[in-house]
Amino acid sequence: MHSSPKIYPARAAESAKVGAALEVLGCLTAVAAATLCFLAGWLTCDEAAVFTLLLLLSLIGLAWKRFDGGRHPCFFFLCMLTLFQAGRLIAYCCGGERDIFRVTLMTPYPFDVSREVAGLVLLSIALSAICIYAPCRWNYRSFSPPRSGSFERFLPYLYLLFGLSVPVQLYKNFCYYRYAKEHGGYLVIFVDHGGMAASIPVAVRAISLISLPALVGICVLERRQQFLRTATTLYFAITAPILLLGSRGATFSLVLSLWYLAKVKSGRRARFYSVAFLGAGLVLAGSWIGSFRAGNLESSVLAGASQFVAGQGSSINVTEVAFAYRRNFAPHIVSNLADELRSAFFPTDHRAYVAGKNFDADVSMFLNPTAYQMGNGSGSTYLAEAYLAGGLWGVVLVSALLGALFHRMHRYSRNPLGLFLVAMILPDLLLMPRGGLLDWASASLRVGISLFLLLAGWGFYRAIARIGGILWGSNWALDHRVPKSPMQILATEELFGGSP
Repeated sequence: MHSSPKIYPARAAESAKVGAALEVLGCLTAVAAATLCFLAGWLTCDEAAVFTLLLLLSLIGLAWKRFDGGRHPCFFFLCMLTLFQAGRLIAYCCGGERDIFRVTLMTPYPFDVSREVAGLVLLSIALSAICIYAPCRWNYRSFSPPRSGSFERFLPYLYLLFGLSVPVQLYKNFCYYRYAKEHGGYLVIFVDHGGMAASIPVAVRAISLISLPALVGICVLERRQQFLRTATTLYFAITAPILLLGSRGATFSLVLSLWYLAKVKSGRRARFYSVAFLGAGLVLAGSWIGSFRAGNLESSVLAGASQFVAGQGSSINVTEVAFAYRRNFAPHIVSNLADELRSAFFPTDHRAYVAGKNFDADVSMFLNPTAYQMGNGSGSTYLAEAYLAGGLWGVVLVSALLGALFHRMHRYSRNPLGLFLVAMILPDLLLMPRGGLLDWASASLRVGISLFLLLAGWGFYRAIARIGGILWGSNWALDHRVPKSPMQILATEELFGGSP
């Protein structure tokens, strides 16, 4: 049987905070001791890397246990941080990687960084994980599953939008797939994104923005499992053309976001084997999907899970380059961050490179200009950009703010509207260990536009329904208002900071 989340009484809250303080203090003490041993020369770089990996895995285990089976954005972020920044460390422990800190990403001439840089990178990863976990653990409170209540009146409207937008979304995905195949494959997404987008009518691109918000809304409100499974399966089926191109990051992060939504909605503690099965499935699927990328041998399904994880962990090379050559990149960090605020609307064109505009592009040009012009890229990471902006203290501050953000997201998930917004924003946040520091903010603006379209369509839907009710004398409105319970009124007041 699944156990329900524990609701902490007032007295238990104090003991929970004491336990949280001891956990965080223990982690910091271990990091401080390891740092002193590293500085004294008693720990090699490889041994320090193994210690960092053990710390990350310990924090993931703590997040799983303390957050009622990982029902918290912090748990998923720590998992992604471990994959993208410590994937090579995992491969090293499994015997699949020998030189953990050698920079091999993109460059035709691999090079090593100094021992000091390697140690600083490991320290930043460890401190970031602790600073993210600490505010989430300190403020964590379980809550009952959110009740749909009066929000259920939106279900017919959401199903209508989903049914109308799915064919359009499928058509758009197929056109993108065909355009990419005709113009060089997966890399055309980065080399000629403007041409790919222009090959689709603007109306088609606008309508396709509705399918994902409609699906997330259905997942939040729908209680009938057969309807929920059908809608989810249908949505992921229409993403097949994009997956066949080799693009997988957005889809996989959406899977994790919907998994979090389902667990919060059910209020049940997930079983560990189900999480392990999900993780193994995503690794194998990622390896298989990566094999569709033209010339990307590292993502071949035949390479095995160890090499796939090592390839995902290559983002640590970006962190190393930023730390080692901070003087080269730090002067442009402000313009880099400003460009990320528009990244969701204006993707980077590799053929129109401007020095100092985009950190991802600057690192890629630094490592291999020819490969970047052909469409390859190194990606970014919030750790590197935070370090460029403020050094190690910048990493600590940004990580603490992320932890506070994840706490607020968990708190807002107790309300259906808040859970919808969290599920829409979470996929981009989960990609931060290999993405920009502010890419998620740009994506949030796009979510706001989608929400505005939904609300505008809802007004139009209700107007048509009322006209139909007047003409045919029946209740077309499908707007069965349910009185709000006191619990829902309090949740709405807490979400918006005022009376509903």
